[in-house]
Amino acid sequence: MKQRQNLKLEDYKWDAEWCMGCRGCTWVDHIYATGIQFPNKCPSLYREKFDAYSPFGKNKISLKIMDGGLTFTPRLLDILYKCNMCGACDVGCKRNLDFDPGMVLETFRIRAVDAKAGPMPAHKAVNENIKKKNNRYGLPHGKRKAWLPKSAKVSKKPDMLYFVGCNTSYKNKEIAKATVGILDKAKVKYNLFPQEVCCGHPMYDVGCVDDALKQAKKNIAALKKSGADTIITSCAECYKTWKVDYPKMMDKRTDEMGYKVLHITQLAVEKIKDGTLKPKHKVPMRVTYHDPCNLNRRSDDWIPWHGTRGKYGCTEPIKEYRRGVSGVTTEPRLLLGLPTGIPGFPPDIPGIPGIEAKEMRRMDVNTMCCGAGGGVADAFPEFTRDTANHRMDEADDIGIETIVSACPYCIDTFNKTAKEGERPVRAVDITQILYKSLTGKGGSL
Repeated sequence: MKQRQNLKLEDYKWDAEWCMGCRGCTWVDHIYATGIQFPNKCPSLYREKFDAYSPFGKNKISLKIMDGGLTFTPRLLDILYKCNMCGACDVGCKRNLDFDPGMVLETFRIRAVDAKAGPMPAHKAVNENIKKKNNRYGLPHGKRKAWLPKSAKVSKKPDMLYFVGCNTSYKNKEIAKATVGILDKAKVKYNLFPQEVCCGHPMYDVGCVDDALKQAKKNIAALKKSGADTIITSCAECYKTWKVDYPKMMDKRTDEMGYKVLHITQLAVEKIKDGTLKPKHKVPMRVTYHDPCNLNRRSDDWIPWHGTRGKYGCTEPIKEYRRGVSGVTTEPRLLLGLPTGIPGFPPDIPGIPGIEAKEMRRMDVNTMCCGAGGGVADAFPEFTRDTANHRMDEADDIGIETIVSACPYCIDTFNKTAKEGERPVRAVDITQILYKSLTGKGGSL
């Protein structure tokens, strides 16, 4: 099938075969390291401490799957799915080499599903919820928009559509309310996405690409029918799915999809620059920012490549590599007043007054995952808990008890883990802070 031709494990055999196990995929590069504390960036290897769980270990295992030397056993599935699919290995590898370990991992999972071995039982339950109820929680589809305030200034002829996402529609409704409040203040013509169903991210990340493709087609058809050409998201997973996975499954470039995807922080910074949005109410908080994997290093535009390799692995035509460096990382920092050095928006002018922000040691492309990604939170909750605790230790190391992020799943993971461990740490979404600064409303944060 044409949509699957770039999603075969064999397409990335060269990448797996020539991996030398240098471990650049698992450690923060020495140029960015700030000391001997918190040097790891691969949650799987950090927790399991066995090379089979590392990116380079899975590279070599994939070769034996391809040549028939191994089959999918319960232990192999444990190795394959105890991975957050966070993209740290992919960025780390491309720091020095041009391999695609991230795509080896993605297509390895697709192979497991095609072989009817994967995904894990917990993933199958989530997938069934999506198929039957159009959301990952199996909740009534008719209540997906029940959170929408009557005061929201939605347009009958919108230029942009807010794709809310499952988590924000049913669980973190305050993020959705804050987002439409920001859109109202931004004076843009928007509405909620019509006939919204799950974006399909939970399906794609565990290898169920055929199921994810069906979700993509439903949502793209609804977008075309609406006449709008811009998607706004407040969820990192929805952002990455629309921008990267939909074109990937359809074997197109992101810029060939006929729509644009913006995270709400991107729109907010644009409107602050032109004077439309004016954060004026002080929000006195000491915070640190946690980069969601799917908003940052996993969200470069998708660029398909179908070619051949010659001597020394040279590609014909030349392959354009996604290095994980053009995701949404600057805009949240501008809003929090963290230094970025971006011309036209001086770093000494904070977007939100009253905020005192400080970076953790691992930041931007070197950020440690919250622990929830890749289906790990569903199948291996103890793994998620340990990784989240490790990340919160890092916040504690710099004396910060409030973590700001831009992904509802990161927010849930940190708050749940902190509550279970009776830790004095909390997580807040950046939309809530911005909305409070714009309006003075939003309750206690």
